[in-house]
Amino acid sequence: MTIWMIRLSAWLLVLLLASSGQAQLTKLRAAYSAESSWSLATWVAADAGLFRKYGLDVDLVLIRSASTITSALIAGETPMIQLGGNGPIQAALQGADTVNVLTLVPIIPQSLVVTPDIRNADDLRGKRLGVSRFGALSDLVIRRYLRKLGLDPAKDVTIVQIGGIPELVTAMKAGAISGGAISPPALTVAKKAGFRELLDFETLDYKYPAVAVASTKSFIQRQRATALNFMRGEIEGIHAIRTQKNLAINVLKKYMRINDTDVLEDGYRYAVKFFQTRPYPTVDEVRVVLDEYKSMPQAANAKAEQFIDLSLLQELEREKFFDRLK
Repeated sequence: MTIWMIRLSAWLLVLLLASSGQAQLTKLRAAYSAESSWSLATWVAADAGLFRKYGLDVDLVLIRSASTITSALIAGETPMIQLGGNGPIQAALQGADTVNVLTLVPIIPQSLVVTPDIRNADDLRGKRLGVSRFGALSDLVIRRYLRKLGLDPAKDVTIVQIGGIPELVTAMKAGAISGGAISPPALTVAKKAGFRELLDFETLDYKYPAVAVASTKSFIQRQRATALNFMRGEIEGIHAIRTQKNLAINVLKKYMRINDTDVLEDGYRYAVKFFQTRPYPTVDEVRVVLDEYKSMPQAANAKAEQFIDLSLLQELEREKFFDRLK
């Protein structure tokens, strides 16, 4: 056999192996709802090849609206999604088969950031506060905080929909609103722009599925292996954040389009602090969400257990998946 034939055969073998590897990957469209540190595990899993490591070719898309991303989940367009965990619970109360399978962050990872003229809660009277969408996590938390302070969110302030967190910061700079719920690393951007952190919602001291991964019972039943592989990639993404700082910061820089070192460091620090290494959903956090929706008749007799699926994580425990990440 001549040299050129040997080279051709080798080249064809490489192509065959590559195409064979591609064919083995399961295509999956997944979505996330926020441009903040709380999407970092999903971003790292995608960019570091962790989803591919577990046999998935994931098409990752941003859908900012909680209602839209949940609708995409129910329709089967994005069978795995990362969002505020209240969205799938609300959908399930309305008859959907949505379930939370991971709680990445179990507290409210946002702060109420305001213009410098607002020094206390009473200064909020008559002001405009921005939220991403009505019914979104930021909206629910701001309303809860205002009621705790004795303010009526329907009368004492005006709450307006702005869009994503970057848009909230832009609206504050433009004077369109006096404050909003902002997550890191945009929180650091807002502080550096001269705005004040009036309240860190972490101090409200209650568990909440602030950042969750959700799916549907029907998808899990039909494609359990795919759901498990997505979760493997997501959980290993959390591990990579803790063990590969440079990787995590570079991914954060890419998706947030931020070059400020201080902002990126703060965003990374928050992710390390709040991401759960064993991201189990709990019935206690579901009960808090059900309390938010107590005006819905379906919430009165709902059992918290029906809104979460622990069987997938329990399967990962049985196979010693978490132990292999140590």
